[in-house]
Amino acid sequence: MMATSPMNHTPIRINGLLRGKTAICSTLVLALSILVLPSPLLPQAAALQQQCSATEADFTSDPALQTMKFDIGFGPQEFLAYVEPDVSLFYQEKAGSRKKQVPAHNGWAAKFVNMSTQRVKLFWDPANGRPGNLQAYLDPFESSGTASFPTHKFYMTSFHNEKEILARFEINPPQSVYYYDPIMVPGDDAATQANLDALSHEEFELYQTLVTSRDFGKEYFNFTGREYLSLYPRNAPSHKIWRADYFGQEHWVTSQETHFVDLPDEKELGGIKEKGRERKLMDNEPRLLQQYRSPEPYLNMTLKVISCAPRAFEINNFLSETEVNHIMYLTTGMKLHRSTTAGANKQIVGEEDSTSSTRTSLNTWVYREKDAVIDAIYRRAADLLRIDESLLRTRSPDEHPEIRTKSSMAEALQLVHYDVGQEYTAHHDFGYASIRNPNQPARFATLLLYLNEGMKGGETQFPRWVNAETRQGLNAEPKIGKAVLFYSQLPDGNMDDWSHHAALPVREGEKWLMNLWVWDPVYEH
Repeated sequence: MMATSPMNHTPIRINGLLRGKTAICSTLVLALSILVLPSPLLPQAAALQQQCSATEADFTSDPALQTMKFDIGFGPQEFLAYVEPDVSLFYQEKAGSRKKQVPAHNGWAAKFVNMSTQRVKLFWDPANGRPGNLQAYLDPFESSGTASFPTHKFYMTSFHNEKEILARFEINPPQSVYYYDPIMVPGDDAATQANLDALSHEEFELYQTLVTSRDFGKEYFNFTGREYLSLYPRNAPSHKIWRADYFGQEHWVTSQETHFVDLPDEKELGGIKEKGRERKLMDNEPRLLQQYRSPEPYLNMTLKVISCAPRAFEINNFLSETEVNHIMYLTTGMKLHRSTTAGANKQIVGEEDSTSSTRTSLNTWVYREKDAVIDAIYRRAADLLRIDESLLRTRSPDEHPEIRTKSSMAEALQLVHYDVGQEYTAHHDFGYASIRNPNQPARFATLLLYLNEGMKGGETQFPRWVNAETRQGLNAEPKIGKAVLFYSQLPDGNMDDWSHHAALPVREGEKWLMNLWVWDPVYEH
């Protein structure tokens, strides 16, 4: 059995064999391939009235996107691919004048794809003779992933017999995607054809999708220097992405969701009981509990680029002191639980209740409907991200009818507490959607909201940020009311491996923050 990646496998030039079985699959892939050019921004999002420093062209014509021409057996095609700019441009200097540093942190995304018809188990191999650590269950034609390191070893076994090892893998950057493919028999077309003939029609289509994605990944790597972590074809994000052309670049955007400077009593504050369109606020309407807010008509938010790859921004004074104090007050009535390392991947073992030494903090969830202050934070975040606030809540049938789901595209706010010694080691926020999900949903953006300062340690670190000065990670220091925004997806729809980030250990004091995760194109539990 063969374990391969887009960079080292012999391309399965068996398209004739695949087409020989059915003409539907090649037509299907061609039809899907047309979708990979950037999708238009949601029409209501483009019509937002809040003012900002960027034009529509700034969002729709990203200079890092380049036309990639390729042919993987279905005729000539084009794809707008993200190509990382020369690091010198991040300093507003001529290309080639600076050299990119190699990060001291050598972690890497690792994605494992099961191209077989059987359910399997994925193990991390300690390589010391002891049994491996179970990482995930992989259904037929599904995938799972984790953050790993060079030379780390993994293996797949039969679901019912862990002693039956089906494939072994060793992490070897820049390779990130590893395939278990028992269908293709290298050098033996007859055996391969026999395996294909044994597949059902549905299995054959799923296998063809993975073959196409693998072949596309090879072309993508040759063009961009990155592995394609998504499943091809995946549309470009429907949400807007702020440009990060150079360090220190600033954008500004206004919001009518001004700061709370005072709070009513709990009875007046209440919870949000309105549903769907009832929650819509027109531009000429006062905000909720307007009398307790700053008198200015707009809040001006400035995004400052701290990293160009991954794209990361600092926003000072996103929260007022009153809002921070209110959030901290809410914690007195909430039960904090040991944080899990669960992300977006339902194939991860024990996602609902597992704990891990990679994350030692405590957390709980705060829903938008909690009260008017929390609702205002969601609305302000929507303005910052340049999307309609209704996308961050349950919608009425006539709100965004072009989106089939009416649920929020954001998770509940996650309130997290770190005590001395607690941390969250380097990880990614994105996960890998099921091959059977046509939307390919994944976490798109993360907004971190800091609730205290003055502790030692506890910085948010981007250990693999692209720069020309240091091999060390980029540290964002906690500051009361500050926000940090970064994207887990690239402008072409691929996952951004460089979005690796960590919560460094708290050495003295404690750390409080909130996370808001926004998904694209939809959030599906």
